[in-house]
Amino acid sequence: MRGRQCGLVLGRFQPFHLGHLEYVEAARSRCQRLFVGITNPDPESRVATSADPARSTAENNPFTFAQRRAMIEASLWDLGWTDRDFAIVPAPILQVDRLLHYLPPPSETTAFLTVYDEWGEQKVQLMRSLGYAVDVMWRRDHASRVASGTQIRTMLADGTDWHPLVPDAVARQLADRDHLAS
Repeated sequence: MRGRQCGLVLGRFQPFHLGHLEYVEAARSRCQRLFVGITNPDPESRVATSADPARSTAENNPFTFAQRRAMIEASLWDLGWTDRDFAIVPAPILQVDRLLHYLPPPSETTAFLTVYDEWGEQKVQLMRSLGYAVDVMWRRDHASRVASGTQIRTMLADGTDWHPLVPDAVARQLADRDHLAS
């Protein structure tokens, strides 16, 4: 049964992988419409944080907002989702003055979060401080992840088979390696 009117998930999605898909599907089952907030949507929004300094570097953010949006849309459409089920928005999470311009109102939205590390804990506190109801869907260690963007980016670079770690729609897009050129 779906709860709150709006749900919100947050991630860099560099690239969108099966762990992200698990997260998004779990959140969607708990709300009527899911907003997928893409963090670090542009180079100016990449702010270093002591909890996860690597998340702001250019090499860890190779895909543009548009590329990530296309990966997510295609993956969710493959599952039969429609535009009524979700919306994809920029989410410059460390620029709070900008962030609130893109997200649905806290009064009707639950932020569905997952925690793997200190950065995840900081997101929980940040979203609560902004007035969002927060549902921590799970806490896991890094070893329990289904996949990681770092792992997939490394595999893309060294030619290791990354296909089993991403939805088919993402595999189709990443197979066209032109957008990976620097």
